Amino acid sequence: MTTKSIRMLPDGHFIAGTPRRAPDGTYVCGEGPITRAPDGTYVAGTPQRAPDGSYKGGGGPVRMAPDGTFVVGPARRAPDGTYL
Repeated sequence: MTTKSIRMLPDGHFIAGTPRRAPDGTYVCGEGPITRAPDGTYVAGTPQRAPDGSYKGGGGPVRMAPDGTFVVGPARRAPDGTYL
C-alpha cells in the first residue's frame, strides 16, 4: 500500500489522502465512488462495518489502531494524535 499524505480539513480535522465532499457536506477519502452506508454516513468505496458498529470505506481491511479506534488499512497518526 502506498503512503498517503495527511491533510487538515477546513474544520480542523485530519484526513489521509485527497478529501472529497460527500452529499451531506462531510469529507471522505479513498478510492471508489462515494457510497452511503446503512447507518447514513458516507464512505468511499464499499462500506465495511467495524466491530464498534461504525462504517469505514473500502480499500483495505478494518483494523484497530493503538488508541482503540478503527481504521482501514495501516493506522497513520495525525498531528493531533488521532489515527487515520
